[in-house]
Amino acid sequence: MKKISAVICIVFLSLLFVNTAFAQKNANAYFMIDTDLATAEYQGMSEVLEIGGKAKVGFALYAKQWENAKGFTVSFEWDKAKAEFRAGDSSSEMLDDDETINGAEITYAEEANILASTLIEAGKVDEEGYFTNSYAQQGGDASTAAEGLIYLAVFRTVDAFQVSDALTIKASLSVADEDGNTRFLGTRFFHVNMSVDVKNATWKEVKEQFKDF
Repeated sequence: MKKISAVICIVFLSLLFVNTAFAQKNANAYFMIDTDLATAEYQGMSEVLEIGGKAKVGFALYAKQWENAKGFTVSFEWDKAKAEFRAGDSSSEMLDDDETINGAEITYAEEANILASTLIEAGKVDEEGYFTNSYAQQGGDASTAAEGLIYLAVFRTVDAFQVSDALTIKASLSVADEDGNTRFLGTRFFHVNMSVDVKNATWKEVKEQFKDF
């Protein structure tokens, strides 16, 4: 029975993400990156500085203006010579654990996933320099929350990484609605030891960033 249930879950996930047509739902949906992991909800930080070797760094992905979500796919790309992905430390939720990350000792803000349900996974690829995985609700109605936590991603720099070195991690995201329609929400960037200008943006400006996708 467990094997049959696992197969059903995998088939469901495959069907959920197979339709790539833009749906009517989530027309204005997007996501943001945040590095303030000690404070609940989106705080607007996308860079960390003064990071040396063998140090954990990470960020949370937050949903914005979502309407209907049954699942999502996260993908990360980075220079494998500078860092590794920490799958065991990364999660679709945040627990109030103590951690040394982004150059400080913190207690994670406790936050549940925006889908507010037990999640099933499929399509995981965990390679040097690349990670992707899809998540979907195991049951229940689709989430109609407009904002919330999507994913916590944690990496660790290599031994030889220095504060004079820079690292950029590319985060991409797709959301699936209850009808199985998926919408690609574009790409955001997490910067280590790189100072970038951060400004508030209107939805029109965000949409313009992703107009070619």
